[in-house]
Amino acid sequence: MNPWPTGEPPEARLRVALAADRPLLHDHPRLRALLESSAVADPGEFFLLFLHHCMATGAALDQGAAGEDVADLVSGRWAGAALLAELGHANSNSRTHTEAVFDPATREFVLSTPVPGAAKYPATFGPAGFATLAVVSARLLTGGAEHGTALFLVPVRDERGPCPGVSIEPCPPTALLPLDYTTVRFDGVRVPYRRWLRDGASITPDGEFHDPLADAGARGRRTMSMGRFGWGAITVGLAAVARAAVSLALERAGRRRTLDRLAGEIPAIDHLNQQRLLFGALASALAATTLARRETGRYWSFGAPPGVHRELGLTKVAVTALADRAVNRARSASGTAGFFSEHRLIGYQGLTLAFQSAGGDNRLIGLDAAWTMAAGQDYTPPADAPGADEWVTLFRHRERLLHEELTAGLDGSFDTWNARSELALRFVSAHSARRTAEVVSGELPSDLYELHCLEEVEAHAGWFLARGLLTAEQVLGLPERINAICRRLHRDPTTLEHLLAGSGS
Repeated sequence: MNPWPTGEPPEARLRVALAADRPLLHDHPRLRALLESSAVADPGEFFLLFLHHCMATGAALDQGAAGEDVADLVSGRWAGAALLAELGHANSNSRTHTEAVFDPATREFVLSTPVPGAAKYPATFGPAGFATLAVVSARLLTGGAEHGTALFLVPVRDERGPCPGVSIEPCPPTALLPLDYTTVRFDGVRVPYRRWLRDGASITPDGEFHDPLADAGARGRRTMSMGRFGWGAITVGLAAVARAAVSLALERAGRRRTLDRLAGEIPAIDHLNQQRLLFGALASALAATTLARRETGRYWSFGAPPGVHRELGLTKVAVTALADRAVNRARSASGTAGFFSEHRLIGYQGLTLAFQSAGGDNRLIGLDAAWTMAAGQDYTPPADAPGADEWVTLFRHRERLLHEELTAGLDGSFDTWNARSELALRFVSAHSARRTAEVVSGELPSDLYELHCLEEVEAHAGWFLARGLLTAEQVLGLPERINAICRRLHRDPTTLEHLLAGSGS
């Protein structure tokens, strides 16, 4: 971990943050407060807490862990981790190669890494000296038959080092979000039956497998639904660092003096280009906050229906993009302070960049969502909405037209879909832009809502012009509409301070 000074050793602070008197997923305000404060104070610590409280404890609670294992995670006796992604398969969990073979003689599972590409990577467990209980995904096999991807609770290290049969190989240091990353392999690790997160499935004494779900595919989807607990943590944490970054940059821009050739010595924030960077960043940060907090209840619910999984994944993607944009603009407006770690902004950027891949790769989430929406699975293109404002109306048009373009002549072949993958991502982006506008409308102050929407339209102005949804005059007028909002916001800086304070920055 690479924390900013807080007066307390980071290992001691981490031990306190890992422990609780009950699962924090049952106390959403408390969990959100912990995750937000840790993300702002120490992004590395936040990463470990998201793994412990949400990924590991969430999976244990949701999919039937033994009471004593849940209690040991909640108390902090074990630090929780998640070993899902594999070295040979990048960020895709659709095909797991780690094997868990059932031994009917002992009623244990034998966990192994059968090929080099099945090693769990990247993994992180925090500082040495923490005993770690990991949620591990593996192919479940009984009598030579495969039954889909299952989850197991596996002790991977104790206070002295790796547990028997577990190989933990350090990875080279990384510059952004510098944690102790590792590659993990298993060699005949014995996992007791009670540490199979069986979620209603069972194996009889004679080795017969029973699962209430329809097939191995359904079991795999249910297994990977644990990701929603992590998405809830990711979204509230990234929204928090976005607000913190904007707050730091606005404060710096207000006190930093610049020598202008025309105006002389003036605060940096008096420059319109600074206003556009920072007020746009503020709009993005508050939009991210609104989205994240709106979905907390669904992210951290148990037994969530499958139909919500796609939208929860897309919310993770949207919040990551908004937070990354906000932090990047805050850094751009801050000069050298945006580069050096002591000013925090580069650490926040490391977190927003990490979660473009961690917790589910954003492009893969988007492509998977686009495929199901193109197939009409729980999706209908948005119709015109009477009473909708001009922005929501525009975004509905864009989503509908891109859906028509994506699905025209779609024949189910790889070549056809592969040729449309970038179009699919544009469609999903348009869908997210429309949903975001609908959610934040009425939640953000009118100027910030309009600024958020104007910047979204400006980014695709050529498309709107080509489709006849905007005139050339309207497109040419977009920059001045943005400038006018920035001037109004600049005249009332106390409003911005209250907004950030009220959102928990």
